[in-house]
Amino acid sequence: MDKYPKKHYIYHMKRNPGSLRKAIRKKMDRVPLWAEFTLFLALILLLLTALLSVCIYSMEQKRTIEARVTATRQILDLKMTILEAYLDSLSSFAILPVYDSGMYSALLSTGQLSAKTVEDIRSTVRTCYYSRSDLLSYNIYLLNHDLAVGTKLGQNVIKVYEAKDIASSKTYKDCVSGTRNYTIYPSGNPKALFHFVHTIIRINDKKTVAITDFETDLTSIAYLSSRSLSPDEVLLLFNSGGELLYTNAPDGLGDVLSDCTPAENMRRFFPESTESEKGYLDINGVSYLLNTVKSSDGSIILSSLVPLQDVLSRLKQTRLYAVLISLVFLIPAIAAAYILIRYLSAPLTALVNIQEDFGDGKVSTVDLGRSRESAELSRSFNEMTRRIDALVKENYAAELNEKNARLASLEAQVNPHFLYNTLQAIGSEALLNDQTGIYRMLICLASNLRYSIKAPNVVTLKDELGYVDNYILLQKIRMGDRLDITRNTDEDTLAFHVPKLCIQTLIENSIIHGMGEDRSSIHIDLGTSLKDGKAVIKVSDDGIGIEPEELTRIRQSFHSGILFEPDRSIGLANLFNRIRLLYGDDADMEISSRTGAASYTSVTLVLPDTQKVGT
Repeated sequence: MDKYPKKHYIYHMKRNPGSLRKAIRKKMDRVPLWAEFTLFLALILLLLTALLSVCIYSMEQKRTIEARVTATRQILDLKMTILEAYLDSLSSFAILPVYDSGMYSALLSTGQLSAKTVEDIRSTVRTCYYSRSDLLSYNIYLLNHDLAVGTKLGQNVIKVYEAKDIASSKTYKDCVSGTRNYTIYPSGNPKALFHFVHTIIRINDKKTVAITDFETDLTSIAYLSSRSLSPDEVLLLFNSGGELLYTNAPDGLGDVLSDCTPAENMRRFFPESTESEKGYLDINGVSYLLNTVKSSDGSIILSSLVPLQDVLSRLKQTRLYAVLISLVFLIPAIAAAYILIRYLSAPLTALVNIQEDFGDGKVSTVDLGRSRESAELSRSFNEMTRRIDALVKENYAAELNEKNARLASLEAQVNPHFLYNTLQAIGSEALLNDQTGIYRMLICLASNLRYSIKAPNVVTLKDELGYVDNYILLQKIRMGDRLDITRNTDEDTLAFHVPKLCIQTLIENSIIHGMGEDRSSIHIDLGTSLKDGKAVIKVSDDGIGIEPEELTRIRQSFHSGILFEPDRSIGLANLFNRIRLLYGDDADMEISSRTGAASYTSVTLVLPDTQKVGT
C-alpha cells in the first residue's frame, strides 16, 4: 500500500493531462443538470451584480449627496430664521431703556446728572439686565456724559463708571456707519456667543446719544447645534466682516478655524452672492460639504461643514443591492412564510391585544377560533377575565366602604350634631329682649353647628376661615383680653379646598393645651401661604409648649392608625389621619414645640390643590 496515495495521485494527474480531463469529466457526469444550471446562473448573476453594484453605487452616491445638501440647506435656512428672530429680539431689548421716560430724558440731557438721576438710571439698567436670562454682561454708554452703567462678565453688580472716547472706538463707528444701528463682534469669552452693540438715537435729528453693549450666552446657538442631521456636523457663525463668532468644531479643527483671519474666512467660506451656496472644502486633508447662508440684512453668516465621509458611509448598504437582486427569489418564500406565520399567530396576537385592554380596565370577551386549542384558550381566558373583574369590583367596593366608614367615624369625633334650629329660636328670643350679646353668641354658634353638620368633607379655605372667625368670636367673648389672635392670609390660597374643621382643630388645640394651668393669656398666629403649588396653613402660639416625650408620642400617633386612646388627646392624630385619607401622601402635617422661657407650639398643614378631591 502506498504511504502517500494522494500525493502520488496529484503527481500522476500533472504528468498526464488527459487523465485529468477524464477525471473532471467523470466528476461532472455525476452532477445533476439543475446544479449545473444553478452554477451557471450564479456566475452570470455575480457578473451582473458587480456591474449593477457599480452603477447603483454611483447613482446613489450622487443622489445622496444632493439630498443631504438640500436637507442641510433647508435646516440651515430654518436655523438662520431662528437666529434672525433672536437678533430682532436683541434689537428690541437693546432699545428698551428708551421706553422709560426718565431714562430717555437723562440720555438726551447734556448737563450734569444728579445723584438721584444716576441712581434711577442704575435701577433701570438693573431691571433690563435681569429681565433676560441669556445675558452674561450688560452696559449702556451715555455719550453726552462720558459715563457707562452696567455690569461686566462674571459680575452681577450694576456699577457706574467713567467711559471716555467711546465715540472714537471702532465699535461705535461700525454701529453709526451701518444701516442696521447695531454691530456684532466676537466676545473672546468661551461662555459667550458674541458681543451685541446697538445705538440709541435722538428721534428728531437721528443723533446717537447712547450705546447698549451686552454679551449673550450660548443657549440659542447650542440648541441649533444639537438639531443637525449628522452628529459630526460643524456649525460656524460669522459676522459680516468674516470674524468667527462661534463654532462647535472639535479641538483640532476648532483650532484651525480659530486661527484663520477674517480675510481667509471670507475667501474660504463665503460665496460672492448673497444666496445660499454649496460646495466642497478640504481642511487638513478632510473633505467637507460646505453650505452657507446669510441673514437678510447681512449681519451674520451661518456655515455648515459636514464630513463627506459621513455622508458616503451611509452608502455602504447600497453595495448590498446587487446581492439582494441575486437573492430575489427569496421574496416569494418570505412572503409566503410571513402570510403563514401571520395566519397561525393571529389568535395569539388578538389575545395579547385583549390582555393589554384588560390591563387598562377594558373588559371584553374573545373568540379566537380556527382550532380546538384556540377555542379552548378563548374559553379559559374569558372565564379568567370574568373572575378577575368580579374580584376587582368586590375589592374596590370593599375599600370604598372602608374609606367612607373611616371618614364618617373620624368626622363623628369632631362634628357633634346639635340642634342649631333650637339655638336660633333662643337667639331670636334674646333679640326680642334686647340681649344682643347673647343673640350674637347664639347666631355664631348656630352658624358653626350648621357648618359642621351640613358642610361637605372638603370646603374652600375661605369658608373654613369664616367658620374659624365665628369660633374665635365665641372664644373672645368667653376669654376676653386673655386671648389674642393674629391672622395673615394669602389671597391666592382662599380658593384652595381644605378638610372641614381643620383650622378650628388647631386653634382649639392651642387654646386648650397652650394655656395650661400657669398661663392667664395666650397669643395665637394664624397664617396661610402658597409654596410649590400647595397651601401651607400654620398655627403658632406662645403657650407652655409640649414636653419632648409627649411631642414624640404625638408624632408617633400620626402613623399608628389608632384613632382613640383613653385619657389622651387625639385631635392632631385625628386630623392627620383625615388629610391622609383624603389626599394620600401629597398632604402632610408638621408639629414643633419648645418648653421653658421661650416656649411655643407650631403646627403646619401642607395641602395640595384639592380641586380633584371630591366632597
